[in-house]
Amino acid sequence: MSIQNAWLARIDDSNRCEHSFLTPPDRCLFLGDFHSCAGWAGGAINQLIANFKRPRRQIEREPVGERLRRHREHAVGTISAALRRQFTLDEIESRCTFVPIPTSKCRDDPNYCDRLERTLRIAFDGYASDIRLLLRQRMSTCSDHCSGHDRMSYERLFEITELDPKYLVIPLRPIVVLFDDVLTSGKHYKVAKSRIREVFPQQPIVGVFVARRVQPRAR
Repeated sequence: MSIQNAWLARIDDSNRCEHSFLTPPDRCLFLGDFHSCAGWAGGAINQLIANFKRPRRQIEREPVGERLRRHREHAVGTISAALRRQFTLDEIESRCTFVPIPTSKCRDDPNYCDRLERTLRIAFDGYASDIRLLLRQRMSTCSDHCSGHDRMSYERLFEITELDPKYLVIPLRPIVVLFDDVLTSGKHYKVAKSRIREVFPQQPIVGVFVARRVQPRAR
């Protein structure tokens, strides 16, 4: 399966148990399944995510770095085109504020990657969209997918995540759309949602993900 013609599906009672931080009030949507531990053999979406998350340091150091960069940019374009199809003109220009969930690296870190923000900007290029880097981490960390079993706790992630006040000067639109590449446990989404709700307790918030993680079935 690819996301070329995919439409957003909802996390519901049939799959919520696979994302331990999510509860029924959380509204999360995704375009496809990312098969954990399957690598490239997991299919088109696994390949898309691998290219999308390709780190800058690998592109800069690998002999085939230029080819890897082209693959990453193709993934950005593919995801942007898919996102563009999911929203109406009214949602893009009037109803939604789009917020990338912070990556593991601070914006001044040399390894910071702006792929989420760029994807949103390409997706809604030409529209009067509202895309904001509303959330940020106060320090760079190791990304969860590179941390093995030593992943950061919810409490620690919440502690280092904050709202950037310069993006609060203009009121938010009626719905905040939190955007990320892969929904795993839901920890980052819940931290982002909780931080926004501290300031805007009644703010409707939706999570939109390129894919959700699907764990391999026990044999």
